[in-house]
Amino acid sequence: MQQEAPFAMGAVLDGRYQLDRPLGEGGMGTIWVGRQLSLGREVAIKSIKPGRPQDHAQLAREARLLASVRHAAIVQVFDFSEVSGQLAYVVMELVRGESLEAHLDRRGRIPAVEAVSLMLPLLDGLAVVHDAGIVHRDIKPANVVLALEGVSPSTQIVPKLLDFGIARDVQPTSLTIAGELAGTPDYMAPEQFLGLRADARSDLWSVAAMLYDMLAGEPPFAGANLFEIMRRVRDEPPPFPRAAEGLDGALWRLLTGTLRKDPNERPQSALALRAELAAWLTVRGGPRELRDVAMPAPPRPSLSAPSDAPTITADAALRPTVPTESAGPTFDALIKQRLGGS
Repeated sequence: MQQEAPFAMGAVLDGRYQLDRPLGEGGMGTIWVGRQLSLGREVAIKSIKPGRPQDHAQLAREARLLASVRHAAIVQVFDFSEVSGQLAYVVMELVRGESLEAHLDRRGRIPAVEAVSLMLPLLDGLAVVHDAGIVHRDIKPANVVLALEGVSPSTQIVPKLLDFGIARDVQPTSLTIAGELAGTPDYMAPEQFLGLRADARSDLWSVAAMLYDMLAGEPPFAGANLFEIMRRVRDEPPPFPRAAEGLDGALWRLLTGTLRKDPNERPQSALALRAELAAWLTVRGGPRELRDVAMPAPPRPSLSAPSDAPTITADAALRPTVPTESAGPTFDALIKQRLGGS
């Protein structure tokens, strides 16, 4: 019988994949930078701690779901293996870049034209996911990576949606067996809090909450604790941001329309929401292609705009500045260069 391979630097899994270095760690296991020995290419390997069969089953399900989807905005799965019920791992493409969460931590807010341009390819990918009968249920900035693809000077910024660990297919969704909420409260639709069936429109709520966060520097229903967030999601409309560069009345109506409490009142598909956002971008005179987006320095804020106001602007970030090894001026300069800024 094949012996269990340890998850440690230098270990070789199934004689095929070598673990080079850890990339991140969570409660279930570790993400590794590894190498597929047969092809010599770098890959990402998501490992699960031994002795957790429920986590193994979840990882296997995630791998199957992702393997059925092909889109540039969705992380690609290459392989999955489980040995004697003790060792499980999934092999995925290695995405190079910066998470949207880390990007927001440094910048605070993103101008509206740039933010909407980032959402368009993600919505294209989400449409493919939904067409496959899959609901992600945990769309948030931490699960989006601004990937750098191609070779300079043709490098492009490609937003990619990651982590389908709690995704579901066409079966109804509900609270987990352990009674934990499936999702991240700041970006969860009302029906997810209530334990009702989540569908494609629930993902669109999360997209809108994430877009609001990008513009405002904080989620639309932020609260001091879970119960306050749940109450605000259930009972309150999203507040007009104190400052958001380029947010006008038309985009505000799109945002609030997608954050409706009743799923029947939201856009009914990812492509429908994408079409509305693309139309707004065209009217604003902005390009639809991500690489053409300009990123001007933000002017001083205006804090007194009503909910259906013309464009307002932003300055100081609400988020703390978190230095990261891959971030800083180099990454931002590359984004400005590739997206058409100076």
